[in-house]
Amino acid sequence: MADNIDRANEITEQLKERQIKAARENTSLAKATGYCLNCSEKLNDSRRWCDPNCRDDWEKLGIR
Repeated sequence: MADNIDRANEITEQLKERQIKAARENTSLAKATGYCLNCSEKLNDSRRWCDPNCRDDWEKLGIR
């Protein structure tokens, strides 16, 4: 039984990694707006996100 659970966990992890990779490849579609694309915090430069956590959250959600 543990073998099936281990395989399922491995497949789930592989799928998650593929989704994260795909999301990161598509971040070039995001345009700077003067606000963080994730939390809408005002930015004073051409960044798209206020910090790495917001960027990672945005990528995980697959927002375009």
